[in-house]
Amino acid sequence: MAFMQLDLYSRMLTRQTEIAVVIPERGEPSAAYPVLWLLHGACDNHSGWWRNTAVELYAEEYGIAVVMPTADLSFYANGPLGRYYDHIAFELPELLGGMFPLSTAPKDQVVAGLSMGGHGAYKFGFTNPERYAGMAVLSAGNFLDLGNPPPGGFQEDVHRKLFRTTIAEELRGTEHDISHLASLAARKGVPLPKLFASCGTEDLAIESARNTYRYITEELGVEGMWQEGAGGHDWTFWGRMLPEVMNWCRTSVYRP
Repeated sequence: MAFMQLDLYSRMLTRQTEIAVVIPERGEPSAAYPVLWLLHGACDNHSGWWRNTAVELYAEEYGIAVVMPTADLSFYANGPLGRYYDHIAFELPELLGGMFPLSTAPKDQVVAGLSMGGHGAYKFGFTNPERYAGMAVLSAGNFLDLGNPPPGGFQEDVHRKLFRTTIAEELRGTEHDISHLASLAARKGVPLPKLFASCGTEDLAIESARNTYRYITEELGVEGMWQEGAGGHDWTFWGRMLPEVMNWCRTSVYRP
């Protein structure tokens, strides 16, 4: 397989940004590969997945191209520091599609992530359901269900800078409310992306992750798969789940 780190200028971010791309060698040389858009968590960047997991080996095994963008601490939203949502949803598919043999068909697109990246996967999948066939969410639910951030800590600072409030309930019904986005998507009357969701039983996000999954699958009727097992909010758990995600992509999402 080929592994590349790219530095490119983003008009949406108005600066240089970094992206990692894995292209497998399976299949016909001229074939366009299905794509897994793999999103990182808070306090990380595009390197998290390839530094801490065997993502290259899985990409080759399952014949999936993997794109790992950097989104800083944006929660994958457009904001004063850059149009992160537009960068990943619209700009990167166009730029990378001209450089690599990546499929542009919606049936070949899965957006996935862990923690903050899981929030991003939900956001991309529900705000533009026509662009993705699947969402894979690890260790994340509707983070508003976790309540207000502890005072004086890192999370409070993030809320204040990014969301302009430290009161979770003030974000209900906004673009940061996953349940709200899911319900809006359901009202569109279009097919919604399939969902794979997983969380460790020792993770503080477990109840939020379970409840969000139940709402999306039971109340809104999205086709889903849930997996949970021993583990915390860490790379040991996420590394164990990544091949499960890729197997799900190949067996349940991508279609010939």
